[in-house]
Amino acid sequence: MNKFRTLFCVLVCALTLNFFSGDANAQKIRLRSQLMPACTGSANSRFADVYADGNIAVLGSYSCKGAFIFNISDPDHPTLASWYNPGNSQQFLEAIVIGNRGYFGSGNSGGVHIVDLTDPTNPVQLGVVDATHGNGHRSIHEMMVFQQNGATLLLENYNSTSVKTLKVINVSDPANPVFIRNFDPTEIQWVHAMHIRGNRLFTSGWGNSSNRGKTEIYDIENLATRPPVLLGSISDPSSSPTAGNNMHSSWTSEDGRYLYSAREVTNSNGPSPGDIRVYDIADPAQPLLVNRITMADLGINAVTPHNPVVMGDKLYVSWYQAGLQVFDLSDPTKPVRIGQYDTFEDAYTPSESSTIADQPWDQVCGLSSLRGSLPTNYDGLWAVYPFLGEDKVVIGDLTKGLLIVDVSDFNAPRRNAVSDFDGDGKTDLSVFTPTAGQWKVENSSNGTSQYTAFGVNGDQVVTGDYDGDGRSDVSVWRPSNGSWYILGSTSGFYQVQFGINGDVPVVGDYDGDNKDDIAVWRPSTGVWYINRSTLGIQIVRWGVSGDKPLVGDYEGDGRSDMAIWRPSTGIWYVLPSSAEIPIIVSFGIATDKPVALDINGDARTDFGIYRPSTGQWYTLTSSNYSFSVYQFGLGEDVPIPADFDGDGTSDIAIYRPSNNVWYALRSSDNGVMIRQFGQAGDQPSPSSVQPD
Repeated sequence: MNKFRTLFCVLVCALTLNFFSGDANAQKIRLRSQLMPACTGSANSRFADVYADGNIAVLGSYSCKGAFIFNISDPDHPTLASWYNPGNSQQFLEAIVIGNRGYFGSGNSGGVHIVDLTDPTNPVQLGVVDATHGNGHRSIHEMMVFQQNGATLLLENYNSTSVKTLKVINVSDPANPVFIRNFDPTEIQWVHAMHIRGNRLFTSGWGNSSNRGKTEIYDIENLATRPPVLLGSISDPSSSPTAGNNMHSSWTSEDGRYLYSAREVTNSNGPSPGDIRVYDIADPAQPLLVNRITMADLGINAVTPHNPVVMGDKLYVSWYQAGLQVFDLSDPTKPVRIGQYDTFEDAYTPSESSTIADQPWDQVCGLSSLRGSLPTNYDGLWAVYPFLGEDKVVIGDLTKGLLIVDVSDFNAPRRNAVSDFDGDGKTDLSVFTPTAGQWKVENSSNGTSQYTAFGVNGDQVVTGDYDGDGRSDVSVWRPSNGSWYILGSTSGFYQVQFGINGDVPVVGDYDGDNKDDIAVWRPSTGVWYINRSTLGIQIVRWGVSGDKPLVGDYEGDGRSDMAIWRPSTGIWYVLPSSAEIPIIVSFGIATDKPVALDINGDARTDFGIYRPSTGQWYTLTSSNYSFSVYQFGLGEDVPIPADFDGDGTSDIAIYRPSNNVWYALRSSDNGVMIRQFGQAGDQPSPSSVQPD
């Protein structure tokens, strides 16, 4: 028993203890596209709010200036239709499109521009709302455009905490806006954002050092004839104002019964960090706090939440450095996270020039350059617009611009990423014969065999689904020239030069677009070079010479994480794609073979080792560090854990080179598969996802 205790001593950083809490299925947000317009603004604050309607999306600007208008008729290949920026100086923080009409709110004294987008490549100004046209604000921070009693109304705030007055203006005729009224909420300082559900208006107040911010609830049945009527308000129940508590924004459930309120504060590591709070507002005069969602609950590393939005039974939150967080509202009082997509994966990633090789990795949590220090500034995802449908959710990142993601696959069966050539969810018996340059694949769906001449002696198997059709592609990497040769099951043949002799292929889906990416790890420098199919090149230093790279999705967000195992110490170092807080686990000894597998079917890669000296497997789940031991194999065997029975769980499996026999311990029924397949010198395809 003492041997086992020593074997899996877990050295997880304190910050990662809550990392795996709660949401075993937080995954399956697929990136469809990303488009970053060229601009000269500050790198981490270029863009602002996002909105969409039909085939048009609009993106506001922070430091870039202007408003960007996109054609998203093909969400996999959006295009920039035009850039609207009269005078080349407007900071359009707000951008809204309804039908063929755009509304762009300037944060630097330009008012609200109303623009005809019938031809999105040629926007035409129809009118401006400012101090002299409609008695509007000159500078806008947030605004809403909505219909009431046959009129198109504009509700706007001011882009400064010194003015709390909200304005209502009739913009049915853009050339002749008509002022309706001002109104001043009871909020002491400033109203940051507004939300309307039916005839109720919700204002999110900022507060100040002496007064808590308030979310106020108003009846706005007829703004043209009656001022808003206060029905109730919500304040932070904490004992201290905490610099106002900043009730940043809110959104109601579809039935209006519950309110989801985001507090935006920068003390992410303080006593009262930003959070999402759930209120029962059935009686607006007596709102009831029923739940609170914190960053610690989710295990995310970000400054604060930004904007919540509800569509149907899902809550979408743009959470700055943690990207998009999606929650199921089957029980509206208990949101359950079901997906996340981090748009800010480079935030705390060590650079290639960092001196991690010189650091005592056993104490990596004490190294500020690696531990993912809690942020105190505003970066990352700013806004989310889900109302085009779950397969076409538009999100806006301060740095990366427009992204389109698909969140419709939460309940779809997971794809088998290991040598599934016929797309039936089961790993296929498959080998590459280097001496003949030939592949042999037996389809598990019908038992037929396919023979493909592809590759030469010296090539390395790099099986993956590079075209995203759910089927593995025959593919090799040639160390002699650094070329990848891929025979896509849908895309056909192509060749890519990526890497040099001595590199280690590390295939994975690093950007979450359901397409495997070409990638290599360079042992001499510990640098990962990743050619992401949607987001482009990524270069990260993670590891040192002598390490073994193991690609997997250790956090279950649908994206591959960079991981290495160090034989000299038996320690695993994982750099998650979403949290960016390193996961450090001691598991194994120098003579072991590390393996990446999903031993419990929770869509997270687990820690595994195969010990040739005893034929034993040791596994440690990434979700709760549950330990298991299996006796299966001999010293000569090649570990190839994969899902041979299609139940979503990796089967303990080995390939025996001396007789070309495959042995698999099926997880579905604990039965054993024994098959002879291949010939002397063959490379089993499933071994390509494991280190040598």
